[in-house]
Amino acid sequence: MDRCFPLIIYDVDLQMPWPPLPERQGTSSVASLAATEGHRYRKMRDDFKAISAARPYLNHCTIACSVGAQAFGTSIQDLRTKPNRDALATRQKIMAFTKVVTGASYHQIARTFGIDHSAVIRACERYEVTVRLFLAEKAV
Repeated sequence: MDRCFPLIIYDVDLQMPWPPLPERQGTSSVASLAATEGHRYRKMRDDFKAISAARPYLNHCTIACSVGAQAFGTSIQDLRTKPNRDALATRQKIMAFTKVVTGASYHQIARTFGIDHSAVIRACERYEVTVRLFLAEKAV
């Protein structure tokens, strides 16, 4: 029996479910997307723990930012460029991940990403629960 756990998070601005609902084709792209995202966040957490344990003198927000950029296949410079709308969702996910794993304040995270702290608050409101759920899951 194929077990599928759809994950739908509503985006208030767009009034559309995230991720997009799959078309009826026999496979569930929502389940595969959720599995991919979960694996990505768990790998980011493991890499973050390994680097911060090996180099405890480094800024943990910076470590989380670089690990997230590597996991999402983007550069740190792309994440720190303000008007880059293409990297907006990725930046918000990484900021929420940083908040979850480091427990840093919004101001500390904002300084790392070179943005205003209110943008970090918005990112955490949008993605923090999702990140926590993915990190709490057991790897399948």
